[in-house]
Amino acid sequence: MFMDIDGTLIDNHQNVLPETKRTIEKLQQRGVIFYIATGRMLSLAELIRNKINDQVEIIASNGSVYQKGHHFHKEHLGWNALKEIYNITSELGLSTNFFTTDMTYYTREKPWMLSRLARVRVMADKTGNRRFEKVRDLEHLHQLSSQIINGITIDKTKSERLDEAREKMEATGLLKVSSSSPNNLELIPRRISKATAVRAIMDKYGIPLERTIAFGNDMNDLEMIKAVGTGVAMGNSPQILKDEADAVTDSNVENGIGNFLESYFK
Repeated sequence: MFMDIDGTLIDNHQNVLPETKRTIEKLQQRGVIFYIATGRMLSLAELIRNKINDQVEIIASNGSVYQKGHHFHKEHLGWNALKEIYNITSELGLSTNFFTTDMTYYTREKPWMLSRLARVRVMADKTGNRRFEKVRDLEHLHQLSSQIINGITIDKTKSERLDEAREKMEATGLLKVSSSSPNNLELIPRRISKATAVRAIMDKYGIPLERTIAFGNDMNDLEMIKAVGTGVAMGNSPQILKDEADAVTDSNVENGIGNFLESYFK
């Protein structure tokens, strides 16, 4: 079982609904394996995982980090991709946040100046500490390159410069670009996605395709819901995602995950 976080597993106040939690724990007792699958960095994913229990495993950074038992597999953007991202976004006046597993590095706009939803995705680790630092210049970014896993470029309003940045970054062939909302670009290592992590986990556990379910609500979940046996779009998803999904459930604030699972496992 694979669950996106924002707009899927949690409500609009960053909480897991009690009825959702009860359903997950009931199915865990029956041997169902649950993963959260998010664009958030690992330490922020752990904050949400801990609202359920430590038996829930994690896919973080849009598939760049995923848990295999006690081991975490990690992919990195790499220096060539980072250099292109930095130059393109600097030229267009866009701010980018780069992530390790527990640290945020920002280029222009301080993380606390972002929208509330963007802030909770980039600012605190599992101890509640704010761990972020400004990227001073390209040389500083080079020094950090071996640690950085993924990134996100956020514009406060959906603008043409965001579209231009996406086009230029995709043209490099050095990274994968996705979106979890109209005003951001999710920057992921090349050939990596939530779907690649899902497939690796299915292989690890030897789980057949038909016994896998994934829940998502935005376009960075599309590959994941198409990679499993039953892909479920939340009621608050855009229509294009609903059209591609095998099923549609209620919204994240209406216990969409819990309602679907209760019905499915009857």
